[in-house]
Amino acid sequence: MDENFEHKIRKAIEGEKNEFSSSIDKLSDMLSKSWVSPPSNISFEEIYEKAQASKVISFKKPLLYTIASAAAILIGAFGFLILQNPKIPPVKNDLGISVTKIIGKGYLFSSDSEKLLALNEGESVGSGQILKTEPGSRLFLNIAKGEGMILEESTELEIMKEGKQSFRLRNGSILVHLHKNLKKDEFKIITEIGLVEVRGTKFEVRESLKEGTIVSVLEGRVAAKSSIDPNRGEQVLEPGQKIRLEAKGFQRTFLSSTEQKDLGFKFSELLVDEIPRNSEKSFSNKDDLFNEYQRLERVVLSNGETLEGVIVDMDENFMYLQTLEKEIKIQRDSVMEVIQLR
Repeated sequence: MDENFEHKIRKAIEGEKNEFSSSIDKLSDMLSKSWVSPPSNISFEEIYEKAQASKVISFKKPLLYTIASAAAILIGAFGFLILQNPKIPPVKNDLGISVTKIIGKGYLFSSDSEKLLALNEGESVGSGQILKTEPGSRLFLNIAKGEGMILEESTELEIMKEGKQSFRLRNGSILVHLHKNLKKDEFKIITEIGLVEVRGTKFEVRESLKEGTIVSVLEGRVAAKSSIDPNRGEQVLEPGQKIRLEAKGFQRTFLSSTEQKDLGFKFSELLVDEIPRNSEKSFSNKDDLFNEYQRLERVVLSNGETLEGVIVDMDENFMYLQTLEKEIKIQRDSVMEVIQLR
């Protein structure tokens, strides 16, 4: 048995508070209770006389030895299991994040303690905690209505304490599916050298020491920028594009047909509730529109026409632009340029 484990058990028995204290208290309480109820209609004298006349039962039969041994082993094993499996401490579920599915094994720990605690489906997780998957495992999260995430194998993701929905990807890969009406500052992924902000729905972020940060977009729009050199500005990615962020710069490319197909298959396993947009929503002025989405864009068409608003969604054929009056649908092949105004 691990010496550190024995030391903690000994300290818990002596009264010191640690992760085994609650289990020790439960076991002590269980063993301190009487297993039989004393009769209420018998006097002390009668009990004493019976005790004097009683004989010690000798276990002469092998069956009795077996029963007694089994009982002792079961009690010992029960106590050991309680001590070896401390429960995950209750967490303030301030973000509404819960574990919906686990393939393999998923773990939870915090920056204050590196001790891994096994996660179970249905459990809630909150700010300040770190989620971890081992090789061959995946973890599915429900973030909010219409928002979900998958932690791929060998991934560590920290739920940040600041911000409404901010996460730090320490290493590994995550798939994120968000509804289409988020403001750009409502969801952030922070990596060692980059910052990813949401403009759309389905995207993947990978982080490793060898490759840096790689962002791939399947649907919608995602902005990525360097946290090392903010002066480089942000790069807005559209469907089918990816970017690799490194300390020395970035490299934009297109996803191959195989990469898009593989990414689409992965997202088919992540089921989230779709939230329909109100395509008839209107705004009184540009400031109200900007305050709603925290951005404003100009779309230049091939016929020379220009439109201003916010791109709220995009698919293979169309771009959906929220203007002051309503949401309009634009053929993607008619778009010559998109200019970020604010």
